[in-house]
Amino acid sequence: MSSDIDRRERYARSLYGTLEFSAERHPWEGLAPARREIWYTRAEAAMAVADEEIAEALRRARHG
Repeated sequence: MSSDIDRRERYARSLYGTLEFSAERHPWEGLAPARREIWYTRAEAAMAVADEEIAEALRRARHG
């Protein structure tokens, strides 16, 4: 469970970082919990897509 939370945090921070200048002006650590939750939701969506892609690649590798 902890690794899922760590993964979600990494994804959220990475997505937030794509804002570039805004992310520099408003560091992650200073974001209000409600704002972080928005990024966690986006992170979970990105993680779901990545997990689907990984699962599909593993299926293809196993079945040729």
